[in-house]
Amino acid sequence: LPGAGSLEQRAQGFKEQLAAKYPGLKLVADKYADGQATTGLNIATDLITANPNLKGIFASNLIMAQGVGQAIAENSLAGKVGLVGFDSDEKLIKFLNDGVISALVVQDPYRMGYDGIKTALAASKGEKVEANVDTGANLVTKANMKDPKIDALLNPKLD
Repeated sequence: LPGAGSLEQRAQGFKEQLAAKYPGLKLVADKYADGQATTGLNIATDLITANPNLKGIFASNLIMAQGVGQAIAENSLAGKVGLVGFDSDEKLIKFLNDGVISALVVQDPYRMGYDGIKTALAASKGEKVEANVDTGANLVTKANMKDPKIDALLNPKLD
């Protein structure tokens, strides 16, 4: 979503790393799905059609990854067009397991909440706190998705 700070930072980081580490690859589009999986599906389908040599897509949020994953699946491009998505749900986990998605970037919601409360409590006591707290991110692939730490992020126990 244009204007969403975290999404803009993810996209900017992706573009910076693409330029720095893969100078031979060309960014052909920078599109947003406006929070709609169907829009993500349509954008990805158009990109796939217009760019037959497309190597990969980065989807900076759950909804975009759902739509792009659907486009890759519908066009039988699993393993041919890489997809790195952000966040996870049952649909994206299935896409990852089926090879439609190459990788997911997954955060740790427990740690985010814990560090958020810890920081808020410290601030309420007048203690100096960091402006930004890095709670980390995990790159999840089919190869590591069954690792206990990763599995706990993909399938959190809510009881």
